[in-house]
Amino acid sequence: MEIEFGRSSFYSGAKLESGRTGTDSIYISVNGETVIMDRDMAKKFVEAAYSVGRYHGLVD
Repeated sequence: MEIEFGRSSFYSGAKLESGRTGTDSIYISVNGETVIMDRDMAKKFVEAAYSVGRYHGLVD
């Protein structure tokens, strides 16, 4: 499995469906399929990843 995770400026200055102007966010690619998250989804993703990592003792 190939995984890449990083910063995306895709939303910078872009008008989002919510009507807001975009901001920097994050992306995740798994086996060549990429998802660029808006800021709200990125926050949920990071919180979920942290929670799972903490549960398994992978983060302090």
